[in-house]
Amino acid sequence: MSLMSASALQTRDELALRFRDAQPFRHVVVDDFFDPAFCQSILDEFPRFEDRFALNEMGEVGGKAVRMGVRELSPTYRELDAFLQTSEFLGYVSKVTGIPDLLYDADYIGGGTHENRDGQNLATHVDFNYHPRTNTHRRLNLIVYLNHEWEQTWGGALELHSDPWNAAANHKLSVLPLFNRAVIFETNEVSWHGFEEIRLPADRKTISRKSFAIYLYTKERPPAETAPAHATVYVPDGMPRDWNAGRVLDDADINLLRARFIHLRGQLKYLYEREKHDSGQIDILKRALDEARVAWRLPMQGYVTQDASPQGMWDDGWVSSQLQLSLVPQRMLTALEIELTAPAQLARDQVLTIDVDGRRWEHHIARGSHSTLVLKLKRAAGTRVALRIDAAAHFVPAERGESGDNRELAWMLREARVMH
Repeated sequence: MSLMSASALQTRDELALRFRDAQPFRHVVVDDFFDPAFCQSILDEFPRFEDRFALNEMGEVGGKAVRMGVRELSPTYRELDAFLQTSEFLGYVSKVTGIPDLLYDADYIGGGTHENRDGQNLATHVDFNYHPRTNTHRRLNLIVYLNHEWEQTWGGALELHSDPWNAAANHKLSVLPLFNRAVIFETNEVSWHGFEEIRLPADRKTISRKSFAIYLYTKERPPAETAPAHATVYVPDGMPRDWNAGRVLDDADINLLRARFIHLRGQLKYLYEREKHDSGQIDILKRALDEARVAWRLPMQGYVTQDASPQGMWDDGWVSSQLQLSLVPQRMLTALEIELTAPAQLARDQVLTIDVDGRRWEHHIARGSHSTLVLKLKRAAGTRVALRIDAAAHFVPAERGESGDNRELAWMLREARVMH
């Protein structure tokens, strides 16, 4: 038996058209999303607010509690969790949104039950874009609201923004968080959303804004919609738009400004701490790369050692327009042989100029062909040999649209041997 309402199932095609054409970005609002009795059970078994689930990004207790351990909450939530994994549900959402092969998130990262108390807000933001464990692409947010009563004047309405960085040009759409109303929207680099501070009237201070959220993922994403990994990006509130010069600030105005400054400073502190952490991780990676670079040596057959890493060559075998190599034969050296390939992407045939301790050779190779470079040398064991190879032609893969690679590639080294 489906947990969705008959009306949600019957209007699937209409919802798909609304999703496709929606502004400020693709989304759709679906009233009576779940079977009404089942949705009431979700609300009836909604977990109580606990401080340990209400820690914000700075580690402080706030007015928002999130329970991601959905399967632990109650039998109804276990039934809901099982349904969200089914092909029926995922297929339905795929049909509405046009996004195939959607993946359920067993971890409910950032999802599950959300409860927001009076005074809480959610700064306008775009969400993190990759799942932290599976590294899959975050594609959709699906939120089901659980509030039988809610007024526009109470704040807390979901707001979708076109450009919150530009207040004059920003277009905003507001959705009241009413019972059994679902909002499905895509998550990308322009899906800005949030809600204003909840301001409940005196006789409603005991209620809260409740919802259930899931985030859906895919293994792949269209390249045009793909961005480097990032955490959630928030836009702090600025000056209220209706404030003008000459305004006399009352206590409520001062409290509003104080709250916004506290929030802004908290965000800046969080970003500063995150930058310090990330910078530390980058330093660790740089040191590891430096150690690997120092330790890396050109694969070479024969009795020979290399007293430094090759310059101008990468560990995938590609060589740039200049290669420098230093080696020390451990037995009498008679020749050095290098098997190489000139890539077909070159604009012309390749010409290599080789210098070994001042002695020069020239080697021609046709584009897209293999060749063996043979350098007749005689060096006593223990004598250092300095080799330099300059290439006349190179190409950059990114310029040809073949990859995100921006290296200058001249030729590829397939094998190197020293002859004794």
